[in-house]
This record gives sequence, structure tokens and C-alpha cells, in this order.
Amino acid sequence: MLKIITSLSDRIAQAERGVLRLIALALPLMVLANVAGRAMRSPIYWMDELSILLMVWLAMIGMSLTLKTRDAVAVTMLVDVVPPLLAKAMKILIDLLVLLFGITLLVLCYRWFDPATLMRLGFDLREFSGETFNFMYQDTTATLGIAKFWFWLVVPLVAVTISVHALSNLLQTVATPATARIPSGLSATLAGGGGANS
Repeated sequence: MLKIITSLSDRIAQAERGVLRLIALALPLMVLANVAGRAMRSPIYWMDELSILLMVWLAMIGMSLTLKTRDAVAVTMLVDVVPPLLAKAMKILIDLLVLLFGITLLVLCYRWFDPATLMRLGFDLREFSGETFNFMYQDTTATLGIAKFWFWLVVPLVAVTISVHALSNLLQTVATPATARIPSGLSATLAGGGGANS
């Protein structure tokens, strides 16, 4: 099971890196194009909105990848000085909290998107909004004219990826001997890699 979850997490992380590279390449190009448009007194308003939405995607997907690689900024003074067995227990607790966060976010997204009610009403958006007072499927972007929920789909997507990454990290932490000192965050990067430190 560890190999399956770890392999899935690694593939998701690879896809996330690809998407992040594309967004990181697209954003400056969009900004430059809009600056040129403004200089020629012909601003591209929809590009402003799209760049903001892409920055949200960049932040959300980046957060998921950061949780996978354990590269988030962290204060590790306590974990670094306690005995190995206690350090392992603390890291298991951290992985459990991240997993709980991912699952909670997924549940909240399910309640927000409410696909069961939407299907029950035959995908009738007016009926859905009237019954639930949830207008997410009818709300459109100001300049693009696209339904906002297409962009909001990043939230449940990231909730799933965070949960997979957190489960993979948790299983790896449990499987690693306490004396191996599981790397955590910035300390692992400063120590020279993602492997275990003795």
C-alpha cells in the first residue's frame, strides 16, 4: 500500500510541477502583453482578471506541492533537539493534521459544490440556486464571461492532492525507523537533500 500511495503522490507532484511551470511562464507574458496594450491605449481587461485567477491557482497548487515535499517554512528547533522517538511521534502528528486538513477541505468543497443536489435537480441551475441559495454555478467572471466555478474547481482538486500527499508522507514517516530522523521542512533542505539524516 505504501508503494501505491507514494507512487500516486509522486505522479501527482510531477503533474503539479508541470502545471506550475506553465502558469509561471504564462503570468509574466500576460503581464507584459497587458503593459504593452496599456501603452498603446488598448488595455486587455480580461487578461488582468485571468492573471489574478491564475495566481490563485499558482498559490493553491504550490501549497499542495510544498506539503508533499515538506519544504514549507517551519520552525524545527523543538523537533531537532528531542529524542528520535519523540521527534517521529511529533512528525506523525503533523502528517495527521495535514491529512485532516485535506479531508476537511474536501468535505467543505463537497458541501459548497453540492453535486448530489445538482444531479437530483437534473443540472437545472435556476432550480439549484432557488432551492439551496447557492449561486456558485451561475456567477460569472466580470470580463471573461466564464462561470467562476470552473476556476473554483482548483479548491476541491487541491483538497484531493493534499490528502494523497499527506497520506503518503504519513505512511513514509511511520515506516521510517525513529533513529533515521525524518527530515522536516527547511532543515532538510539546508542539510542537503530530501533523504533521511542520521
